[in-house]
Amino acid sequence: MKSRAALFYWVFTLCFVEIVCGGAPLSCAALSAPEEVDLAARFSTDGQTDLLRHHVFVIRKGRRADATVLIAPVTIRASLAGLSGRFMLSLTAAPAFNIGDGMQMDVTLLEEGERRPLYSRYFDAGRKAGDREWIPIEVPLALSGSGDVYLEIKVSGGPQGDMVADWLAFAEAVIVRAKDSQ
Repeated sequence: MKSRAALFYWVFTLCFVEIVCGGAPLSCAALSAPEEVDLAARFSTDGQTDLLRHHVFVIRKGRRADATVLIAPVTIRASLAGLSGRFMLSLTAAPAFNIGDGMQMDVTLLEEGERRPLYSRYFDAGRKAGDREWIPIEVPLALSGSGDVYLEIKVSGGPQGDMVADWLAFAEAVIVRAKDSQ
């Protein structure tokens, strides 16, 4: 009987705190910034939903990964609002197919209306054997903590404009706080 009363009291207290605080996080949670942010759930497109696919299993050089796949031409964004300090974008990328004229990937930081190019890479799995495997990519980020900050990844066609099989897969896409930024 005591355990039911204790459980009721605990649930009542949690509900009361939720109602009084308006669903806002408790102050202790608001003070600590995350050490790692998973980007897969944050990626979105502006109306091009059929060009962004989540949870696609892609195998490259015998390694199978749960990936987010971008079908060129597409631009995706992930909000980084509230993150302040030095971080590292860390992901692995690979073309899903070994055909076509390749594809271009550009990473940009949009902060308060300004665009800052961060990283660019051309993938050509049809001609370069090294592009047929998961390629680790790390990009340093300096974030101000502003509410209007987005990481943008754009995938476009190769030099001949051939969009056949221009599917770029991302796995393990995270933002990690730089070790010396704590």
